[in-house]
Amino acid sequence: MAQCQSSQEANASSSITTPATSPNASEDEPERNAPAEMQRISRISNDLSNYLGLGCLLIEDHDSNGTTSDNEWQRITPGTLPTYNTTLAADLVRLLHAGWINLEWIHLHSDLDSCLVLRLYILYADVARVVVERNNNQLKTSLINVVEQVDTSSDLWCGRYAPNLIQKFDMFATRDNEDSSLYYMFNKLPSPSPDPTLVRDRYDREALEDLLDCRSRLRGLRTNLYAYQRRSAGAMLQRESVARKILDPRMEERIAADGTPFFYNAREFEFRRSPEYAEACRGGVLAETMGYGKTVIVLALVCATRGHYPQVPIPYSLASIRPVVGSLADMTISAINRKSVPWEVEFDRIRHHTGADMAHYEGLLRQTPASYDVPVVPIRWNRTTRSPLPQRMILAATTLIVVPQNLCKQWQTEIAKHVEDGYLRVLVMDDRKKALPVAKELRRYDVVLFTRGRFDMENKDGEDPDGRRVVGTMTCRCPYAGATRTRDCTCVREDAVYESPLKHLHLKRLIVDEGHFFSSKSTNTAIVANRLVTADHRWSVSGTPAKDLLGVEVDVSTMWNAGDDLDEMLEQRRHFNLKEDGSGAIESLGSLSSNFLKIGPWSMSSTAWKDHVFRHESSKRYTYSGFSTCLQRTLGDIVVKTRPEDVERDIDLPPLTHSIIRLNPSGFDKLTANLFTLVLTANAITSERTDADYLFHKGSAKARCQLVSNLRQSAFFWTGFSESDVQASIDNSTRYLEKENTACSEEDRKLLLDAVACAKVTMDSPGWKALSRSHEIGFYIEHWPTESAEYWSFNGDNYPVLAGLSQLLGAQMFVDQRLNEQDPGEGLSGAGIRALATTKPMGEDQNEESQRKQKPVLNKAGLPQSSIDGEPLLRRRQNPREISASQRLPTKSKQTMMAHRVGKARTAPQEQASAAKKNHTAIDNGPAALNDDGHKLPADSPYANARVTGTTSAKLSYLLDQILLYHIDEKILVFYQGDNIAYYIAQALDLLHIKHEIYAKSLQSRLKAEYIVKFDQGEETRVLLMDVGQAAFGLNLSSASRIYFVNPVCRPNVEAQAIKRSHRIGQMRSVVVETLVLKGSLEEQFLERSRRMTADEHREAKILDDDSGIKEIIRSARLIPLSPEERSGAAMIAPMAERQQLWGRPGHVSSRKRKRAASDSGAAGIREQKKNMSEENVVQAHPAQAELAVGMNLGSEEDWVNGE
Repeated sequence: MAQCQSSQEANASSSITTPATSPNASEDEPERNAPAEMQRISRISNDLSNYLGLGCLLIEDHDSNGTTSDNEWQRITPGTLPTYNTTLAADLVRLLHAGWINLEWIHLHSDLDSCLVLRLYILYADVARVVVERNNNQLKTSLINVVEQVDTSSDLWCGRYAPNLIQKFDMFATRDNEDSSLYYMFNKLPSPSPDPTLVRDRYDREALEDLLDCRSRLRGLRTNLYAYQRRSAGAMLQRESVARKILDPRMEERIAADGTPFFYNAREFEFRRSPEYAEACRGGVLAETMGYGKTVIVLALVCATRGHYPQVPIPYSLASIRPVVGSLADMTISAINRKSVPWEVEFDRIRHHTGADMAHYEGLLRQTPASYDVPVVPIRWNRTTRSPLPQRMILAATTLIVVPQNLCKQWQTEIAKHVEDGYLRVLVMDDRKKALPVAKELRRYDVVLFTRGRFDMENKDGEDPDGRRVVGTMTCRCPYAGATRTRDCTCVREDAVYESPLKHLHLKRLIVDEGHFFSSKSTNTAIVANRLVTADHRWSVSGTPAKDLLGVEVDVSTMWNAGDDLDEMLEQRRHFNLKEDGSGAIESLGSLSSNFLKIGPWSMSSTAWKDHVFRHESSKRYTYSGFSTCLQRTLGDIVVKTRPEDVERDIDLPPLTHSIIRLNPSGFDKLTANLFTLVLTANAITSERTDADYLFHKGSAKARCQLVSNLRQSAFFWTGFSESDVQASIDNSTRYLEKENTACSEEDRKLLLDAVACAKVTMDSPGWKALSRSHEIGFYIEHWPTESAEYWSFNGDNYPVLAGLSQLLGAQMFVDQRLNEQDPGEGLSGAGIRALATTKPMGEDQNEESQRKQKPVLNKAGLPQSSIDGEPLLRRRQNPREISASQRLPTKSKQTMMAHRVGKARTAPQEQASAAKKNHTAIDNGPAALNDDGHKLPADSPYANARVTGTTSAKLSYLLDQILLYHIDEKILVFYQGDNIAYYIAQALDLLHIKHEIYAKSLQSRLKAEYIVKFDQGEETRVLLMDVGQAAFGLNLSSASRIYFVNPVCRPNVEAQAIKRSHRIGQMRSVVVETLVLKGSLEEQFLERSRRMTADEHREAKILDDDSGIKEIIRSARLIPLSPEERSGAAMIAPMAERQQLWGRPGHVSSRKRKRAASDSGAAGIREQKKNMSEENVVQAHPAQAELAVGMNLGSEEDWVNGE
């Protein structure tokens, strides 16, 4: 508020003001001598209707100094400005002279003091723009200084001063009423409520009415839509059909002190009398929650508008001048094309009601497609420039859909499932070698389905095969060929330049599924969409339109507490949070709005989104003080999303039960857990919890993160610690304890001694040593034939035999290939000797050489390097020192190796599924079994009674029990974290002849799509192993009704998206979800901590060990008790519920059938590929066995495939 100055200050300020004159002084005197510009400004100033009565300036303790007022408001002009004491005097004079403001004053008296009130009138920004200069920064600064002091209370405006009712003008964008977060706004958007009466076009209105009519099925769709799906599709159609003008989102409507409404742009500091309008987005974001049927909603929209053409742009909509008078048919066709009349819809109606044959007229219209010409202006004119011909644009009632590669097959399946045969003409472009049809042919399709990679290839438009572009008219300056006068021309030839058919089409709409790749305008996808594609409507289809922007119902589905509901979850994230809302999701939305949807205000400037959707409480910098009302209006204009309570009224998904299965750890599980405890304890104590050696030092974050990842995977199984690692840690701990003058407390000393003692127990276990050397998971087998048992046993015991899984697969294959022989196990002992060669200790010379070449064992104090390295299986597979020359496969990069090891499907033959159903009892209980060729093991055969009784992993044993129990009747989805886990499970399923696929992140997109369709639509594949990180990309796996998380995810949003792959529309069974966890382990404590964490704590912890509670759990790690009885024998086993037959199981394919299958599928091609020794050429049937056959000298992989 303007304050009164002292008399000395008043004298100083009076020198810059115009001397006071009588209020009745003539105002015409200055005008007679003023230039013409000032006269025009004066005329504007004299009309107060050009000004906004914004508020008042108050000058307290004012000495009237001769000025009087009869309690009436008096006008102030530069010539009649009273002398008053205020710091704003110079600013006011400057603004009055420029005509930017007008002032009125009144003198208020009271018993205690008196004050001067100035009414401030501000010139509207959209008035007299030609007369009054608006680009003067000094004047703008003065106006800001004045407005900062304005009181907008209506009482003061009317001359009633109340000190306690001061209302300062808010110069910044109005904060959202509830100071909401983006998450809260997104989930509080109103459900779609389309209104056909707002649609003026007859055909669009009828299509909308058909969509909303729940009494009948939409024409062309097999599926009867739910009511909310109809409303969502209807809202999309209404948005496409109705051209609307909306208030420019950068502006907001306010009420001035005099009651006048005005429109204010806070970032530009503009006051407008009339609103500025922007064209409403005629597309947007379909953001229905995962599993609620976004695909079928899109298909419903396409079916409802089949044959509806885009509109010809107004500048090109005039009829062309004919050289001669056209026929009536020609003129009718021209009118139909210019008005974009959906003639196919009308002809279908006529044909239906009258039976008339419209084929002749359809032929005429197809011969003359709707089109218009767009003039092309050259980039630069010069004397060689030729005027280019106009570009002909053809109207096409086509919807172009761009999807990720791995979802293309799923989209094709959904189209076949939901759309009647032949109703939509669909072109699938998923092959990079497939050429796009020419524009006139392309326009005949209703849907063109692109994979993203194929769509990106259209960016080659304007390039020749060498990637060169024609930039203008060029003169050939290539050298002559030899002594001739013929140029050896290598210039760009225009006839060799690729011209994309897309740029000649004006499409109905462009839809992108999972449109996150439009977050940057520099991606090829965005470049093609913006440079080549012309479409009336653009839609992004995604349940998560921005990172972590989920529907609240998805978050609630992961909550364990019974009291959690939608409202409670929303309240937790209701208010603006700078850390969460200042970047990330809001930036992605801005990029989507500007780069893809091309919404006017946001696409014109790269900073417009950031400038206006936030409230910035400074005109010079970004303060991110909250969201403005602009964001709420923008979300409402672009997002189509149904609230969960409205969805629940229309559908009732099968029940979902989610439980935690706490398993008793096996002896091997305890040994592994205690080794990690040794590492953690030794590091903390020997580093004395200081400096960079300490795992929790800020410089050790990367090592700690990797160790925690390994620790979580070890709850399934872990072979990363070698004997030298453990011994080095023992020795390091012992040396520290023998030192004097250390900072080791008695409690720490006892902890370290106990950990060292447990580590020595591990070193005394022959089974652990053998598994560690071979990096195998162990299986226990009883009744192994005695003559060969000792050659396959990892621990020297013959009952039960402990065998590595890879070796066990080799033994199974060895016998099963010879079931038709008198002694199928002849030579099994020799095969076992070769198979176990890598599990035996090296000779003394070899051991010394190996240790000499190894890098230092301890990376930090008490911390073996292997504990913070990657997965041991991959290192073994890529380490040539551990593979003999005769066994060595060509080395490949880690990514390629994993694409083979994990990405390839571990599948049993196709005949397995039906055979397993018929022989399910024989698998579990029969003394002998019949294989697929009819060869039966005799009941007295020593191989008929061999049974798998358990494994070294409690989780694997339980998981195999569950899969064996349910895979016949239900499909099973297993989520894993870590490629080793997938590899072990896949090998175990190979052993049991259960058909499965692996959906790994290293898998090619084409194979991902094939595996999804094979699992979801086929009957043979019963189990899908999926990396949990790959579960959030629009996959539909509703055929799976049992879900297992091998390790707790500890991330509610990731877990929710994984579960939504199955629990969605189309699911017919109750969904059972189980999370496996070992009792008493650190993993169990991690899970309990993650369940107690709030939503804010989950968001703040970018990785799990960022959370202080998780760090404290790791710091306080303690040993799992291991009694003497548990150190050997049956206590080391994680038993399976039912013993499983090892040899002669149904589902095995003999060598003869394998040879025939390989021949039929082109064994010659396989032999040709093997010349290059590419690992990706290994046959998919039992790939682990194929590799093992080479290692055991049972023949080459090619021989194994052909049964030789």
